[in-house]
Amino acid sequence: MRRVTAFFKNNYYLLTSLLIFLSFPSYDLWIFKGFPFFAWTSLVPVFAYVRGKRLRDAYLASFIAGLAGSLLAYDWIGHFGQKLPGGHIFVMTILSLCLAVFFAVKISVAELLSSRFESLRVLIFPCVWILVDWIESIGFLAFPWPYWGYSQYPFTAFIQLASVIGILGINFVMVLFNYLLAELIRAWPRRGMRTRQLFALKEVRLFAALLSFLGVVVLSGSLALAVHGGRVGKDMRVAIVQSCISPWEDWEANKFGYLAELKKLTEEALKQNPDFILWSESATLATISYDYDRGMLDDFDKEVLDFARAAGKPLLTGEIGIVDEAEGMFVRRYPQNNAVLINRSGEAVRSYPKIHLVPFGEWFPYEKWLPAIKRLTMEFGASSFMPGEVPVIFDLDARRFGVLICYEGIFHRLCREYRNRGADFLVNITNDGWTHTYKGHMQHFAASVFRAVENGIWYLRAGNTGYTACIDPYGRIRESIPILTKGFLTGDVDFSLNHRTAYSSTGDLVLYAAAAFIIILAGIYLADKMRGRSGPLRDR
Repeated sequence: MRRVTAFFKNNYYLLTSLLIFLSFPSYDLWIFKGFPFFAWTSLVPVFAYVRGKRLRDAYLASFIAGLAGSLLAYDWIGHFGQKLPGGHIFVMTILSLCLAVFFAVKISVAELLSSRFESLRVLIFPCVWILVDWIESIGFLAFPWPYWGYSQYPFTAFIQLASVIGILGINFVMVLFNYLLAELIRAWPRRGMRTRQLFALKEVRLFAALLSFLGVVVLSGSLALAVHGGRVGKDMRVAIVQSCISPWEDWEANKFGYLAELKKLTEEALKQNPDFILWSESATLATISYDYDRGMLDDFDKEVLDFARAAGKPLLTGEIGIVDEAEGMFVRRYPQNNAVLINRSGEAVRSYPKIHLVPFGEWFPYEKWLPAIKRLTMEFGASSFMPGEVPVIFDLDARRFGVLICYEGIFHRLCREYRNRGADFLVNITNDGWTHTYKGHMQHFAASVFRAVENGIWYLRAGNTGYTACIDPYGRIRESIPILTKGFLTGDVDFSLNHRTAYSSTGDLVLYAAAAFIIILAGIYLADKMRGRSGPLRDR
């Protein structure tokens, strides 16, 4: 027992791993519903542990904490590899190692700079953190998933702040809180210290100031929700179908049965006279728009288009797009992950090819150099899509909207671009059925709430197995369907709730300021290293 106690005393940073698991949606049980609160303390153990440690030790401790935390919180992603023996373990090993590297880089780089600029460490940690968060969101292998701010999606009053500073700003505030709390615990006064002496501590004053700021944020957010609450009017009624098609069965062999189920559920929804119908990603894995443009419709295409015409309602659904590219004397066809809009006359009027494809799952840009990895991902059940290039704005009567396919909903800059191109609402079609977990569905959904708040517009989400919902411009879930449940919802959209936000107008100002701050400090640090200086740089 003493050895166990000694181990945890010397390695208390491992508490961060458990707290990471508790900080995000995990299981649909009441004992795990407190996750938004755990996120405010989850980084305290590792922040406290690395303070003053050598770079190697800080990196190792944070890497271990990040690795264990990722395995606990994101184990559901391993289901992607379940088609092959050992696939779950393989996928989770690779993913967790990558996430742990980013986690360790954030903390070790921040501690390295803080050791030189001691008086600025309280700002260095959150600035480095969101700068690396941004790096995780760019490039071919972008995966901006583990954002601390997403844990707060149920805390609607607080996340109104995202309308001003965006998700990266929320991340900044939460990391700052964690770091200040770690500093406060480290500097906690000895027994007998008087109140005046207590408030003379810098850590106490800073923490009190942050608490006051958060109090103002929650109060103003609550006021905004109260002023813009109540029942919504009906500018548009949407019907969203959740059909629960299995992602592991042969779609081609079962497509007419799947379509019959979609039509049956939609016909029930039509009794409530919707203006717009949404089906999910993977609902109709046919080349509808390609076939329509070339006048080569097959029986499945015709049945989908005929259904929309008979219903007299516009329909948005997932499909497979095709791009023809000439290669010498031949034409090669490249598939795309598309959404297609079918008007009330049964015409495929516009499609959008997904821009941000899931790395390894939907494409592998390095297949020429690593063909063995490409073959392995295909055996797992991965696709080989060509990415789209630009966002597409769809017209729906007098309204305009942008489409996000699957995990594109976690790319906040793409959603802001849609807003600035004139979108009145956003539609996210997704298929999370392969995760078959509460964790997977709800962790993915959390970002949706922020996209609505950041841009001040409605966000309509159609999931094959969930989480299907209508989210208003203030992040409130107006209608929803439980995950892994067949059904439909109809929701009224009131565009009078739409509003222009500071974030949609100005973007990630917090990120830009953080990047400039860290670049300046890093430049000074490197210049001093080149001159052979050592030791802390204080108040230069």
